[in-house]
Amino acid sequence: MERRDILLIYSSLTGNTEKVARAIAEVLGIEPLNVRDTSPQRFEGVQLLFVGDGVYALRPSKAVVRFLRALPPLRGTKAALFGTYGSLPTQFRLIRHILEEKGAEIIGEFACPGRDKATLGLLRRGRPDGEDL
Repeated sequence: MERRDILLIYSSLTGNTEKVARAIAEVLGIEPLNVRDTSPQRFEGVQLLFVGDGVYALRPSKAVVRFLRALPPLRGTKAALFGTYGSLPTQFRLIRHILEEKGAEIIGEFACPGRDKATLGLLRRGRPDGEDL
């Protein structure tokens, strides 16, 4: 049976954040949802929302920002943020702002390094790894 009270969405251009999304979803017993494959209308009545994204030019992805702005009001929803980064975990500020404007309460954040393709994969190779997850 699919849980509708807990949802996890993510965007991952490099696969790093998807690894984290799948690890969290496995523990929760839910299916991770890529923002490109789901609808914001599905999120009415959600009690706990996980949002995952990477950092792209020091910002969250356009796909996540667009998706979050299209969500219905989230009053009473608790939200946890997670993601990966190659340099600095700067994606959470805007994501947090959008979710709080929607009425969600941010209850936690988790970020870990991810392999940075801009450095030909040499920086943070193998991350996120088992210790991160």
